[in-house]
Amino acid sequence: MKTLQIIKYSVLAILAVTVVGFLHYNLPRTEVVQITGTDVKRVDRDHPTEVTRTRDVRYISTVTRDGKVRVFRNEDTGWGWPPYLKFNSADLAGHAQLIMQDAAKPWVRVRYYGWRINIFTLFPNAVSVKIVDKDYTHIPMFNIVFLILLTGAAVIAWLGIRRLVNRLRRSERFRSIGSLFGGDRK
Repeated sequence: MKTLQIIKYSVLAILAVTVVGFLHYNLPRTEVVQITGTDVKRVDRDHPTEVTRTRDVRYISTVTRDGKVRVFRNEDTGWGWPPYLKFNSADLAGHAQLIMQDAAKPWVRVRYYGWRINIFTLFPNAVSVKIVDKDYTHIPMFNIVFLILLTGAAVIAWLGIRRLVNRLRRSERFRSIGSLFGGDRK
């Protein structure tokens, strides 16, 4: 394989992994769990240009159907990224506490985004909580429609770029510019 082809495929692979990682982090996912507790922790964040900022971060502790413990962060996204426009972390914490105190211990669907990375103490952020059956199966319609539209837009962009490149290759002006840089002139 030529060196340029290796570089091309490496760049494409890095781009694909970056896009897939970005989408996996930001698109909503769900988990069916039982809420076991809620917690509020004070977090100090040092910022180089500001005085130390202190904020309260809420957490929802849960147990999955197969007995694994999951902890979700419950924090407002506000107007920032990702654009969930979540301003109800206090209401969501109250709803989770109410569900937790129910004697029947109902199963809930937690919609969230993000990853759990232990080494960096990162938790996925809960967006909503809804009571469901234990054997509830979620079909992520938003993700399906979004990915279909994104794929369609990428295909249309790819075809448009190919069409533009082919048109430029056929034009006399492009060939004359190419000859300045050592290209063949036909």
